[in-house]
Amino acid sequence: MVGYPPRLTFARLWFVLGGLVLCPSADPARSQSLTHDEMRSSAVELSATVSETAPHITLQWNPGIFPVTGITVYRRLPGSGDWGSGTSLPATATSHADTTAAPGVLYEYRVVRTHDHPSVPVAEGHLWSGVNVPPVESRGRLILIVESGIAAPLATEIARLTDDLTGDGWTVVRSDVARTDSVPSVKAAILAHYQADPGATRAVFLLGRIPVPYSGIVCPDGHYDPPPDAHHRGAWPADVYYGDMDGVWTDSTVNYTTANVDGTRNHNIPGDGKFDQSLIVGEHLPELAVGRVDLSNLSWISNGVSETNLIRRYLNRHHDFRHRLSPFTTLANKVMIDDNFSNAFNINGGASGWSSGIALVGNANTSAQSDWVGTLRDQSHLIAYGSGPGSFGSAWGVSSNIDFRDTRCRAVITLLFGSFFGDWDSSDNYLRAALMGTTQSHGLVSLWSGIPRWQLFPLAAGGTMADAYHHVLRESNLPGGPFPPHDDSWTNPDQTHVALMGDPVLRIQPVKPVSSLSGSASADQVTLTWSNPLGESDLRGSLIYRASSASGPWTRVAPQTAPGTTSHVDTVPAPGTWHYMVRSVKRQATASATYDNPGQGIFTTVTVPLYGYAAWAQGLPDPAAEADVNGDGVTNLFAYAAGAADGHSPALGLLPTLSADGSGYTVPASGRSDIHYAIQLSTDLAQWYTVAAKPAGGTWSLLAGSGYPHQAGLSLNASGPVTVTDPGPEPRRFWRLKVSQ
Repeated sequence: MVGYPPRLTFARLWFVLGGLVLCPSADPARSQSLTHDEMRSSAVELSATVSETAPHITLQWNPGIFPVTGITVYRRLPGSGDWGSGTSLPATATSHADTTAAPGVLYEYRVVRTHDHPSVPVAEGHLWSGVNVPPVESRGRLILIVESGIAAPLATEIARLTDDLTGDGWTVVRSDVARTDSVPSVKAAILAHYQADPGATRAVFLLGRIPVPYSGIVCPDGHYDPPPDAHHRGAWPADVYYGDMDGVWTDSTVNYTTANVDGTRNHNIPGDGKFDQSLIVGEHLPELAVGRVDLSNLSWISNGVSETNLIRRYLNRHHDFRHRLSPFTTLANKVMIDDNFSNAFNINGGASGWSSGIALVGNANTSAQSDWVGTLRDQSHLIAYGSGPGSFGSAWGVSSNIDFRDTRCRAVITLLFGSFFGDWDSSDNYLRAALMGTTQSHGLVSLWSGIPRWQLFPLAAGGTMADAYHHVLRESNLPGGPFPPHDDSWTNPDQTHVALMGDPVLRIQPVKPVSSLSGSASADQVTLTWSNPLGESDLRGSLIYRASSASGPWTRVAPQTAPGTTSHVDTVPAPGTWHYMVRSVKRQATASATYDNPGQGIFTTVTVPLYGYAAWAQGLPDPAAEADVNGDGVTNLFAYAAGAADGHSPALGLLPTLSADGSGYTVPASGRSDIHYAIQLSTDLAQWYTVAAKPAGGTWSLLAGSGYPHQAGLSLNASGPVTVTDPGPEPRRFWRLKVSQ
């Protein structure tokens, strides 16, 4: 249970928090607590040293406090299914040099340590690691679901959000839904987007008051005493429903109305729109990560700020973080843990904070703190973990939702654990209050982390919250693992309550982007210029992309630029409006990996006017290249290539001329830059040889490999009109000029 146990030999403990009397229940046999060091030993806290020379990756981990009976190290590529047989190490080992790891490859490691201790027989750790891993440029498709009521008042902010997601490599598709729509209709909109490209679609971002699915008979906070004591077992919010693309969700069997902590909200009866499923295993494992920014029903702690303006505050903060604007111009490389549970019930939720922090910033920058409010008011942290006996609006020893309202909380990601508030759809909910914050707060993601324990190690190698989401659901929740696929245990992490409050694709180490991007066009050439970010170390150049639409798809148009480069010339395939994106690239180093980290994409639009033949033929009654609108016997394209001023000007006088003896062929015009010219020779009108050519944008030259029998004797005069001379012995020869776009 997520609170102090009352059924012990000492006096019964009660807490009154946020107006709710907490009376936790638990069996003495399962309520024994571990010491702080034992709690940390319940997980393998992994980090890695990486090197450009072999061995490229060396893992390190904390020694076991309990008697260690075995250690096995596994390795695979992220996302692959098979861990293989692993490598067995001595029980005393605290490191492992991977002698077969290659540079430029991202690996996922799993270290399993077995103990001779009944409370913690097995400890595990996961890590992504690699040395100089290439940048991830395309991350897949993201489905953005926007509540229609905020679409108009927040149109500017939502358009900016879409740009920011696009600028981080996502293809964004969007649907707007009403807060009164049915849950299945919202799911249908998501499913339609998914089915358009299932292989590339990875996440769902719910923005605003999107209808909330409820499901199951679950009680992951352990409060299931018989009434009138607190009974919290029943249907909890289940956003995982929106991420499951192939499971069958029913509403016909569960009939449970005992919950008494928040009216009838957790009741579940057949046909009430709440689903029967309690576990996310098998077909109900979600294919898509789901994140929600829902700041509704916070009227008591919003201090009069409207729901729309609370979301605007979040989106402004979100944009500032991604672009490293104030207050994020400097990112503190720190993680803190404020654990007030004495690690009861062998949940060991604090291990979530420790392992996540050590993977990201290392042991030296991950610390235990006892003053959540004061520490995060005065110091910035990337991640903060806090746990304590809870209510819907607080966690004892950590803070309350009033603290989130009145005091800035300078943690980007909060991992929180305690009773009740993991049921996040309650009014003035503590978990969602972390996203509200003050105008100076930093909160962008909030997680209920204990059952299950979130592990944020993908963030240390350039991954997103979606990667952590898939790990917590698909690696922690294994039907054959320590938690079987049934809900007899309230500590089963497989339950349908798992949720992510905030941006589901956030990365934790944004790079300062380029600035002052602009572009100009000259014929088919676009010149881009920009300024590189100041105050960012180890910049490796920039990535440049072009698209015909602001929503993409985006195509890289050049290799990564050299460090310090501030311009690029691009040749466009046609006139029109072209969209460009430039991303700075930094070599990022963490406690797990080094990887090339692309900054937020910065955009500009360049209109390339009609040029070349298209501009020349503009306004002609028939602009086709083979047309002859003025009837002079010369087609439009040939007239243009020969140098005609426009399509109405006669071009006969501009045609190539032949010398009196047929040995020389002169092209009067020197040639337009967008036309390919070829002078060809034949002795029989059946076989033609291209003896000289001028590529579009190039210069005239003789072609030694033409195959013409007397090619070696030809001469070229390219000063002024171009003349090719053939003094060969052939009694007759035929000449022609071929032009093409």
